[in-house]
Amino acid sequence: MHGRSFEDPDGHIWEVMWMDLAAAQGRHGAGQGGEAEPMAALAPCVWIPGRAEEAAAFYLAAFQRAGQTAEIRGRMRMGAEGGPVAVTVVLAGQEVMLFNPPHEVAHSPGFALFLTCATQAEVDALWDALLEGGKPVQCGWLTDRYGISWQVVPGPVGDLLAKADPAQAARLNKAIQGMVKIDLPTLQRAFEG
Repeated sequence: MHGRSFEDPDGHIWEVMWMDLAAAQGRHGAGQGGEAEPMAALAPCVWIPGRAEEAAAFYLAAFQRAGQTAEIRGRMRMGAEGGPVAVTVVLAGQEVMLFNPPHEVAHSPGFALFLTCATQAEVDALWDALLEGGKPVQCGWLTDRYGISWQVVPGPVGDLLAKADPAQAARLNKAIQGMVKIDLPTLQRAFEG
């Protein structure tokens, strides 16, 4: 974990804590002379005005109740004693920054967190946990209590789609379009005809 304080042009003191994600994941490329060079890391930054800490606790509990790994990776505060600016969580191995901006923002389903589950039981557990206080949409999509869109899908669906012939693909598509939460056994029956 690294940290640093700095003053912005408006005189606000920021204390920033971060982790070298590339180093933590062992992702280094060889630089000139054979020394390790960190690689870039990509993580979504989700705006949750005034509720980032609350959202972090909700997501950690939701993933942990579903038997998934979840942890807080770091926090950014406005100065040593200031309010939270962001909380970085790791959910099922993916780092996500929950940003706490000072003003409201409208979320769009045009950006969603895509969650691939190994089994239908994982889909059910994560769907139910994330849906608490939110609303279901369609085709595996839901909007959680913070307005964030998720698509929760069993991983084997991708395998079915990849090997489907045109008739199987049409049946799969029709079945998916009729679902709210994705149900793998129903899709497997559609695939088989």
